[in-house]
Amino acid sequence: MKLLDGRRKLYAARDAIVASLALLSLLGLPGNALAETVEYELGPQDRLRIHVSEWPALTGELTVGAGGDILMPMLGQIPAQGLSTPELAASIAARLQEKANLQQMPDATVDIVAYRPFYILGSVTTPGEYAYRPGMMILNALSLGGGAYRPEQGSQWDLERVAISSRGELKLNEARRWDLLAEQQRWQAQLDGAEDIGAAPGGATPEHAKAVEEQRRIFATELGRHRAERRSLEASIAMRQQEIGALDQQLADVAVKLGSTKGELETIRRLAKQDLAVHRLGPLERSLSDVQREQQDLEIGKLRARQEINIATREIATLDEHRRAAALSGVQRIAIDLRAIAEQNDTSTRILDSAAYYSSNLSRLAESETAPQLRFRIVRTDDNGTSEFDATETTRVQPGDIVKVFRVATEMTGALQVETPTTRP
Repeated sequence: MKLLDGRRKLYAARDAIVASLALLSLLGLPGNALAETVEYELGPQDRLRIHVSEWPALTGELTVGAGGDILMPMLGQIPAQGLSTPELAASIAARLQEKANLQQMPDATVDIVAYRPFYILGSVTTPGEYAYRPGMMILNALSLGGGAYRPEQGSQWDLERVAISSRGELKLNEARRWDLLAEQQRWQAQLDGAEDIGAAPGGATPEHAKAVEEQRRIFATELGRHRAERRSLEASIAMRQQEIGALDQQLADVAVKLGSTKGELETIRRLAKQDLAVHRLGPLERSLSDVQREQQDLEIGKLRARQEINIATREIATLDEHRRAAALSGVQRIAIDLRAIAEQNDTSTRILDSAAYYSSNLSRLAESETAPQLRFRIVRTDDNGTSEFDATETTRVQPGDIVKVFRVATEMTGALQVETPTTRP
């Protein structure tokens, strides 16, 4: 029964509000004043301050949940979505009266600490989520978003600075291009095994001819160093070949000596069997051993000389291969650098053309620039679902609304104006 009495009081309060609104309309209040008297309906994300007299456990701040309810100690979940603050306070008091079996309904108040946010997007400077303020209109929301978005426009000095920078890049790239072409000529001559890089092509600029002359000096220096290293290795090979010839001659002499020693030793051994010339047997055997050792040392020396010849021959081949590989790598690198310069020059030329075009139209654009024309739409969710409708600058914004801002681009086509809705780029 007490719960029914509480609900009756809640409905009576709502009926009183409706009756008051009807009375205000009969008195002829304007529409805006009438709209301002309508109580705010609570919804998810609203933060409330609840005070219940003599019930400190029920006093504090709560946030309306996603389901539209608040959760209070002792009372559990209480529906809040769609209610005004007086209606929610009456509902809390009625529940508490029933729960605690009170004779009188307790005194409860509900205040809004923070409204649920609204959202603004589209052609505004800073789109995003913002805190709602009572009585807010589209103009207020637009100001919170930083106003209408305006693309940045460069000044005449900015354009001149871009043009100076682009012209400087073109000049530097041209000088770099002459250096690269001359270097390419040097690498190609080295790759071909030429004795000189040749002269600058006919009709070459003085800068190009100077760059070719510098590369000619570099080519001559590197070629001289390469030839000096090669001659050193070839001289080493020739010396080792002479050493092998001398060793061959020594080996031939040792072979003769070895044969003579062996023959004499054989004769002495036959005599020693007859007890003749026994004293000569030992010295001859030692002499034979010395000759064989000498022959072995000469053979080892010959093998070592041949090994050094092979090493020097491989070093010559490696030296030539490194020179050719360096030339091939240089030719490929120069080709890549020349393509990069061509692309940079193309970009700088386009920038110069654009700067010149924009500079010629900058004053006209500045004179024709006016305040942007904007169009607004609101996306709103209520008990009936989600709807979207057009709005004006003075349209009231509600918490949870999504405000869309469109920039209306005006183009002149003959004598007609064509308006095209556009969003922020």
